[in-house]
Amino acid sequence: MDQLLSYFLILGAVTALFSLRCWRFVDDAAAEGGSRVGSLDGIRGYLALSVMLHHAVIARHWMQTGVWLPPANPFYPLLGSVAVSLFFMITGYLFWGKLVAKGGRLNWTALYIGRLFRIAPVYGLAIVCMLFVVTVRSGWALHEPAMAVLREVLHWFGLGLLPGLDVNQVPQTALILAGVVWTLSYEWKFYFALLPLSVVAQGRWHLVVAALLLCASIVGTIIASHGIWHFTVLFAVGMMTASLREAGLRFRVAEWLLSALALIALAGPWIVHTGPYSIGQSLPLAVFFFLVCNGAAMFGLFNARPAVRLGHVSYSIYLLHGFVFSVGFDNALMRNMLVSGNVLYFWLITGGGALVLCIVASIVYATIERPCIEYGRSVGSRMTFRTGLQVAASS
Repeated sequence: MDQLLSYFLILGAVTALFSLRCWRFVDDAAAEGGSRVGSLDGIRGYLALSVMLHHAVIARHWMQTGVWLPPANPFYPLLGSVAVSLFFMITGYLFWGKLVAKGGRLNWTALYIGRLFRIAPVYGLAIVCMLFVVTVRSGWALHEPAMAVLREVLHWFGLGLLPGLDVNQVPQTALILAGVVWTLSYEWKFYFALLPLSVVAQGRWHLVVAALLLCASIVGTIIASHGIWHFTVLFAVGMMTASLREAGLRFRVAEWLLSALALIALAGPWIVHTGPYSIGQSLPLAVFFFLVCNGAAMFGLFNARPAVRLGHVSYSIYLLHGFVFSVGFDNALMRNMLVSGNVLYFWLITGGGALVLCIVASIVYATIERPCIEYGRSVGSRMTFRTGLQVAASS
């Protein structure tokens, strides 16, 4: 129970910090004025922090045992997969929703250039910092042929499309970033799948297609062991939610009641406890996500300014949080305190790490991420490629 309390205390401390006026530089009028559900901005920051705290518990266990696995705990082992599942649902909802709203005729050049400029800059920063840690751990010396190291490095610059390799014989190089890059591979696969899906994202077909994909992926998850089906379910949940909203389905229910029902649904994965990315986890989360997209703002929390600010910097939190452990935890000064029996030290240090991480992520967002997103929009808007049609942009 004390570890569960620590989770909420850390989230509360970060929320209080981001309520201060000094964080106005994170506010983004363009993003907040869009057509997407406001609660989705507010939830993303808490999802990224949940992944960070999930990995913090694993990192302590890793320093104690040498094994990167969660310890026996009723709460934290599922926390990371719940957060990532909701991230995938958000992606499915936003991009399928855009496609359906445009009748399947998106500006594909703008979409893919926008995704590139959204993902690559902070990703590149994370990889450069990771390689610096590798260099320090290698004693500033090559332990493999230069061409082998170059090949390993180039894999890491594949934006998640290529498997991350150990670099220069530094074992478990991926753990420097807490092993989070794998999710980008599934994000890219979904973005690429949108192009063929655009053919059927018209009229009422979009609802049929989303429903069929959801049903097929659920069946695939039950009868097959390949992870692609488990993650397809999550994207399909987002797509189905977007299609239902586009079809005009709305709940005229008090927000407090929707939030109460959403909380019950959110508890589902821990009540069922069938494992990460299982159907038993995904279906309660689907209900939670559907309710959030239809007005459940957790009694106003997800619409509050601090939550929205955290949502803006969530991608930087997600990609950079591994350094809290690989640099902040894994050193001679901190290691002994963290692996000692006193769990209070661990949570105090973790809470401090979360606050520092959010500050750094905000600076990265304001100086790198947001300017690159805006530049990507500018570049993409000057070129047009719609399904089956290439048009040269006028100057």
